[in-house]
Amino acid sequence: MKINAKWIAAAALAACSAGSALAQTEPVVFVHGYSGSSSNFSSIIGRMTASGYPSSKLYGFNYSSLLVSDTASGRELASYVRNVRAANGNAKVAIVAHSNGGLVTRSFLVNEGGQAATRRFVSLGSPHSGTTSAWACFSPACYDMRAGSLFLLQLAGRGCDRSLWSSVDGVILPASSARCGSSTQVASVDHLTLLTNQSVYNSMRTALK
Repeated sequence: MKINAKWIAAAALAACSAGSALAQTEPVVFVHGYSGSSSNFSSIIGRMTASGYPSSKLYGFNYSSLLVSDTASGRELASYVRNVRAANGNAKVAIVAHSNGGLVTRSFLVNEGGQAATRRFVSLGSPHSGTTSAWACFSPACYDMRAGSLFLLQLAGRGCDRSLWSSVDGVILPASSARCGSSTQVASVDHLTLLTNQSVYNSMRTALK
């Protein structure tokens, strides 16, 4: 039987395109950082919807970062993700987290069985190994963000996927603490500009694939 090479190539391309299309319309959950809110992702969400991503698939998770621990917030995230999946045919989610949101997400993935519910996790400037900045604030989440905290020791490096970091972050100190899993150094911008910079956005979209 003669196999048509062009047919095989076309079929492979179609399969690849279908997979890419699926990944690019999955529900995405955004997890903000310490003292932030889901509105911090307005620039990213605006760019995604402008590119054709359905706004109905983009979800902002809010938690009380000033009052509760990252472990407790991880449990809240688990409940939120269950609701998002129920509204999307039980599809796995992708998670984009900024700053302390990355630690909340890792607690969800490690302690709440979140790995089974999550296809991709991308962190932006998260203190995966702690930050000296956390010594300037006093709350459960601040304690969790300190290098050598019981929270970080219990995670033991688990729950990482894709991390984006800037050498001039200014809040995550040392900057290299934002590296975890498959790590990419992005444009030299500060901590909050990670949320608005076009180049960082492009890197985030690539990391989501």
